[in-house]
Amino acid sequence: MQRIPIVRFPSSSLALLVWVVLALSAVLPPRAASAQSSGDDTFAVPVGLERAVEFWKRVYGEWSEDQVTFHDRDDLGIVYLTIDQKKSETPAGYRANEAAQEAIIDRYRRILLDLATRNPDPRTLSGEYREVYDAFGELGNPARWRQAADRIRVQRGLREKFQRGLIHAGQFREHILEIFREEGVPEEIAWLPMVESTFNIEARSKVGAAGVWQFMPGTGRLYMRVDATIDERLDPIIAARGAARLLKHNYQGLGSWPLALTAYNHGYYGMRRAVQQVGTNDYMTIRRLYDGPAFGFASKNFYAEFLAALYVAEHAEQYFGMHDPFRTLEFDVVRMPVAMPLRDVASAVQVDAERLWRLNPSLTDDVWSGRRAVPSGFRLRVPPGYGREAPLQLTSAGASRDTRSARSPSETAPAARVHTVQRGDTLTSIAARYGLSVGELIALNDLDDRDVIRVGQRLVLSR
Repeated sequence: MQRIPIVRFPSSSLALLVWVVLALSAVLPPRAASAQSSGDDTFAVPVGLERAVEFWKRVYGEWSEDQVTFHDRDDLGIVYLTIDQKKSETPAGYRANEAAQEAIIDRYRRILLDLATRNPDPRTLSGEYREVYDAFGELGNPARWRQAADRIRVQRGLREKFQRGLIHAGQFREHILEIFREEGVPEEIAWLPMVESTFNIEARSKVGAAGVWQFMPGTGRLYMRVDATIDERLDPIIAARGAARLLKHNYQGLGSWPLALTAYNHGYYGMRRAVQQVGTNDYMTIRRLYDGPAFGFASKNFYAEFLAALYVAEHAEQYFGMHDPFRTLEFDVVRMPVAMPLRDVASAVQVDAERLWRLNPSLTDDVWSGRRAVPSGFRLRVPPGYGREAPLQLTSAGASRDTRSARSPSETAPAARVHTVQRGDTLTSIAARYGLSVGELIALNDLDDRDVIRVGQRLVLSR
């Protein structure tokens, strides 16, 4: 409980009013704030979060994808071991890695329980026992060691993935910064996709989040178009405006950027319950005391991950040496006068269809494959310099296509169907989804039975 300073009761009416306002401000929670940054220290590391932020800096900027670290789940400053373990994409390799990790976890669990049982003199310890003892420092004691035995967690490094993300971010960063300035959101938050997806435009989660900003379908529809033809979650620039508005809403309702960012992961209403239950909007107090059932490791560490990603991104040369990010994506924008297949659009504006698709990632696989047309009114991006002629070219192509369709409908038959491989897909699951046998899918794509499909790979579904 905060103490109100003892002051002498004022005599005048004006002084009394001032005294009442100051006294109430000491005990009442802050009102909703504006979305503007409060100063250069907006994203300073809070006292007590330093160890967690340092841990995530090492994950992003130091530990390789072929390294695995064993650490305490609640105190990320306690790191037991880092080993080299090549990442595997095959089920057998994944199971082997998992078994090796479990063996190490079991070994350290036994060490912790043994320390808790014997509480030995540290001078008698050596090897892993002494390393574990020293990891806890002066705070080590039997109770903490016993509790820690059930809190050993494994974290794989992300250094290479983070560096690739920085390179890809170069295409979109200037566009995103401009949007954030327009929306009144601190520019530092433009690095949030480094936590969510490391700027992987193909990123999809098992629960349905998509794009570099990882919007769920329901939340995405509040801020952008999400349907079978257009999924604006997949466009890093369009989705950035949705992210800015969502974050601004979070901030205005919760009163601090740490809570607004945590709500991006945990949900606005989840964080509002936390504020109400704990009785404060102080982030560190909530992090320490709130025990909501869904407020687990990911939510509790989301802000620390963001602060670490922000630091590593802004000190990229320190962590990665010289790097050359992609040039800013440049384009003209034209409005589609009529609906037409993507291949006809590409032909009309004389741009390779693949290049056109890269400029317009919100067009879904159904549009890419020809099952759906690029809709009328769609704001189509074309290479810089093409915007002047494109409207007339598209109008002319649309009229010509209508004439051809009336004369010979077969001329506009859709192109071969295509599926873009997502995380968790297998040949079996893809074949079942489209009514094919695994053999047919393999034959259509000239695959071998032993081939491993990869995320982002395009598989033909018909000829």
